[in-house]
Amino acid sequence: MAEWLIASNNQYKTADLIACLNRAGISAKPYTDDWPPMTFPVETTDSYADNARLKAQFLAQVTGEPVIADDSGLEVPFIGDTLGVTTKRYLHQDHQHSDNETLLLALKEAPDDQRTATMTCTLCAVSQNADPVLATGTVTGTIAQAEQGHYSTGFDKLFVLSATHQTLAELPDDTRIPLTHRGQAAVRLAQLLKSARNQ
Repeated sequence: MAEWLIASNNQYKTADLIACLNRAGISAKPYTDDWPPMTFPVETTDSYADNARLKAQFLAQVTGEPVIADDSGLEVPFIGDTLGVTTKRYLHQDHQHSDNETLLLALKEAPDDQRTATMTCTLCAVSQNADPVLATGTVTGTIAQAEQGHYSTGFDKLFVLSATHQTLAELPDDTRIPLTHRGQAAVRLAQLLKSARNQ
């Protein structure tokens, strides 16, 4: 099969997802390598799977090529239901601060034992004449008091893994990727795609 196209306009997410997929044995590239930038359908659902499927099916229909899309989010019980599937939509309402700054402000009064968090990623693979294939990965940890690490960006700078007591951004890719929600989802997706091909 040809390389999968990644259905995202987020350069960081695309690069990270490609690294995760490559490690799992799936070859992928930014869709913009072959196509002009597109406007994806607005995410309006409360389902990671539905949002990922919407993006993947849109790009697959336009290009006629195999596509993988991701929908991911951060869930922090102390903040309530304001994050999760709508993480980016919620955080982007604050135009004066970065997403990480907004998150830290929301947790300013949180005791150390109430800074628990979960990151979830659902991947959807869509190809011609095949049903969509969905895979999910999750990782649990806590939110640090300040950004730490330089190996990756975004929430990785704040997300402290329970097993290592380090943020994801403090870990080089070879260590970090298998521990992330995206890395785990990529491995599961590779397994499901292999199973589907063998049926």
